[in-house]
Amino acid sequence: MTNELLLDIEVFPDYGQIEVSDIGGREGTQGPGREYGVSYSDHTVDVFTMSVEESLARDQDVRVRVFSGSDQSDLGTLVFDRNLIFSDPPKLGIYQPLADDPEDGGGSVSIERTGPVRIQIFVDPPHEADHVNILIRYDLPPFEIA
Repeated sequence: MTNELLLDIEVFPDYGQIEVSDIGGREGTQGPGREYGVSYSDHTVDVFTMSVEESLARDQDVRVRVFSGSDQSDLGTLVFDRNLIFSDPPKLGIYQPLADDPEDGGGSVSIERTGPVRIQIFVDPPHEADHVNILIRYDLPPFEIA
């Protein structure tokens, strides 16, 4: 099955990261940390990317693509496979960490439902990523924490 591309943007990596969040529930994150590629909360994921210095030296931002589907082929290294909880209206925002609005240096897409939605995040390369691919998995049930 082919994934549907919902968003394709470039985001400046303030603090060497980009933020993926429920627009209505954006909040601070905690652990596991840079060595794992992400930190997260119920509504927000910080994805660690190339540094600001690297971005400026290359004159390149982080390319972020959001897909809906189930095909994980060629998306990169999986760094996040959990639920994000979406409030009403359900929208996924891609933020520069210093921006208050996803449209200010990022973007957003509508989500099909409120509540928990399974999200997978892939990076390439695995460290100092310059590509982040987000796969919205409506085909999978919400992740159950044992």
